[in-house]
Amino acid sequence: MLKGRLEPLDDALEDLRISGSVLLHEAYAAPWAIAIPDESRLREMLGVDSDTRVLLFHFIRHGGFDMRIDGCDAVSIEAAEVAICPGGAAHTMSRGRGATATPIEAVLRGDGPVAPSGEGADATELVCGVFLARAAPLNPMLGALPSVVKVATGDASFSPMLAGVAWMLAHELDRGALGSFASARLLEMFCAEAIRAYQRTEGAQRTGWFRGLSDPRVSEAIRRVHEAPSKDWTVEALASTVAPVSYTHLTLPTNREV
Repeated sequence: MLKGRLEPLDDALEDLRISGSVLLHEAYAAPWAIAIPDESRLREMLGVDSDTRVLLFHFIRHGGFDMRIDGCDAVSIEAAEVAICPGGAAHTMSRGRGATATPIEAVLRGDGPVAPSGEGADATELVCGVFLARAAPLNPMLGALPSVVKVATGDASFSPMLAGVAWMLAHELDRGALGSFASARLLEMFCAEAIRAYQRTEGAQRTGWFRGLSDPRVSEAIRRVHEAPSKDWTVEALASTVAPVSYTHLTLPTNREV
């Protein structure tokens, strides 16, 4: 079977060999707060090896919460948004004032911040889980992601695939089938499409690897390197491959002209 040509983002996602699982699906009435440990502690909790990256995610179906990472401004996560935490930093989720943060280990044992309640306009339906990424250490995408990736999942005009996967995942949640084969595959797609949607945001296109993907020639150069990483690439060889024109007549601008 012939294998289609992979784009750099697809290649990086395939290299991650992502799997996912839901840890928590509850609705909480404010005030409430949950403390999430850092990635190393999550790895211990889940019993995964040190070569596996643990990317926590929070998917909000109703309501919302504030995410606080030490030393950073609070990030507001609203209904139909997903927040993925590639940075692995400890953080706190909260809604309302005055609640003492309950460690997620206690929540998973059934000692929640409050008795789960889906009643009331201020209730937050929260889906927390993990994406396990068994990645090569030099995967460029992981290093290019910010500490928190936040994208809207309900905008079909911006990301139809993500909106569709989110809808199917919500259907699996409603029918209590989160351990099914289909739900596991949906979580993999959910992660991939969330990152793909992030790639199209203004923040992703400012600097770094994702900015390179937005430029047709740079993206093609990245794809060629991904396609043949062992090749002895030079700047000239790569330039002639992605833009086969003669540059001998061009004069580079001076500092004054720049």
